[in-house]
Amino acid sequence: MRNIPQDFVVSAGAQTFTMRVDGERVWVDGSPVSASLVPAGKHHYSLILDGVSHDVILYHDGTAEQANVDGTQMAITVKDSRKLLLEKFGARGLAKASVQDLRAPMPGLVLRVSVECGDVVQKGQTLLVLEAMKMENELRSPTDGVVRRIPVAAGDVVARNALLIEFDR
Repeated sequence: MRNIPQDFVVSAGAQTFTMRVDGERVWVDGSPVSASLVPAGKHHYSLILDGVSHDVILYHDGTAEQANVDGTQMAITVKDSRKLLLEKFGARGLAKASVQDLRAPMPGLVLRVSVECGDVVQKGQTLLVLEAMKMENELRSPTDGVVRRIPVAAGDVVARNALLIEFDR
């Protein structure tokens, strides 16, 4: 099976950089690097970057993600390509907007609908696949429930915030 490259924007302290991971290969700001992250305990890792070992502790301090790298404390954020795409389309708060219904986080093309009216679904279950900017996005159920109505079908083009699946209340 072929690996699909993953792109990230990482902020660590005052630095921001792009990162691409493709299987065993890693690029930082477009330059290849040799990198390995090995678990060393709960929240504790050994990062080997271009042959140099770094002690890393990752945790959440109650307000933000934090990292301690070789004794230096810093706030960190990691945004994958999906999160960056959602931000580009202004979809930051949509997940909180309606717990009972599934809405399109961005404009796109419905590729597949995986459920039917009356189906019992669990929170996190894939309900449909939406293509946006040549990326397939699996949209998952925001709640446990029963599918009441599906006003879209495969092949439909939908706008941002369009109702995709309605659940019984």
